[in-house]
Amino acid sequence: MANNLTENNIFFLTSAFARKLGNQADEIFKTMGLSSSHALLLHLIHENPEVQPSRLAKLLHLKPSTITRLVQKLERRGFVEKQSAGRATKIVCTSEGKDTVENVQKKWESLIQRKREELGERYVDVLSEMISNALDTMEAKS
Repeated sequence: MANNLTENNIFFLTSAFARKLGNQADEIFKTMGLSSSHALLLHLIHENPEVQPSRLAKLLHLKPSTITRLVQKLERRGFVEKQSAGRATKIVCTSEGKDTVENVQKKWESLIQRKREELGERYVDVLSEMISNALDTMEAKS
């Protein structure tokens, strides 16, 4: 019975998988003084100039308060800054952030390529699509 709780338990399996992938990504970005979450957020801010925090929360499936905390660290490092226009707040990359993003993108590409080599390209594509679809379905129902 306990075996089934780990072998067929989507909650346990996805959590274990996410921890393993997250730890591998964090190890790569540690050399830059960033977590994988901060690195991905910096990339998204660069790709979506003047993005609002609520949009980032939606893209990353995170709570707005989590985005605020992550953005604050990127601000302290000088990678991003907030700009206010009336009631709206927008996040933009600074010149230092733009310089750093190129290295971040290379590290993400390298990490994904290594995972494709380890697990197989088709497997990574299908798994990524399935997870993305499941997230979308769950978000639509909540």
